[in-house]
Amino acid sequence: MDRRRRIRPFLTAVSAVTCLSGASPPAPTDVVAMAGAWDVALEGSHRKCRITLGLEPASLGRGLRFPAGCRRALPVLRTASAWLVPERGLIRLIDAAGDAVLEFRPDGPDRFLGRTAAGETYRLERQEDLRMVSLPPAPVPIGVPQVTPIDPAKAPPFAAVPGRYVVDRYTEKDVCRLALTPTMTRMAGRYEAQLLEGCRDQGLRIFDPVAWRYEGGRLTLTSRRGHEVTLISEREGQWRRDPEVGATLILRKATP
Repeated sequence: MDRRRRIRPFLTAVSAVTCLSGASPPAPTDVVAMAGAWDVALEGSHRKCRITLGLEPASLGRGLRFPAGCRRALPVLRTASAWLVPERGLIRLIDAAGDAVLEFRPDGPDRFLGRTAAGETYRLERQEDLRMVSLPPAPVPIGVPQVTPIDPAKAPPFAAVPGRYVVDRYTEKDVCRLALTPTMTRMAGRYEAQLLEGCRDQGLRIFDPVAWRYEGGRLTLTSRRGHEVTLISEREGQWRRDPEVGATLILRKATP
């Protein structure tokens, strides 16, 4: 019997079990294939913006980047801060709270459509020259910042997080002071954060943290515009940005 004939019944059985269980194939390959530069356009208008779907972890999904002018050209992007693949074939843009901003469904090769509750239709597409080459990710990609694994059982307790912190940079100490309060905000699972007077760091003043959350040993600061920075505990009372990208950022708990 031909080898292909022998394995066909097995493949058919596997497909049947998958359909009956309601399970769908895993999505990571879709994530890699969908990463890269895309154009978002509002149907029936000339408004268009180029966005980049990154592979780096960000917020509750993966990194989403676009020029600041996109928020004026396409107001629907104002709160978008990350993206994810909720199931094979779909692309969802989400806000800092993880809520859907736009969900795109396939409408042809490298073309997706998304509709808002207000009835607007957005087109997501890319040209051949924008396609990202899909290669199997290496176990430890060279030159790509790695997220540090954390054992939640050894992470500081939630009660140890609120308080006042001194912000350090690579060569400068005490450039800003930051208060993380135990007061809940309107954003689910987030608490109030505030830069205190006298902050000398322009980057932090522009970021302007207004909220924070803590889960799984990771402390996440949320800016007024919805961007996020995640930190992990280095030792008691001290946190550093993770992954270590851009300028060094360390929080040290201020002594009473």
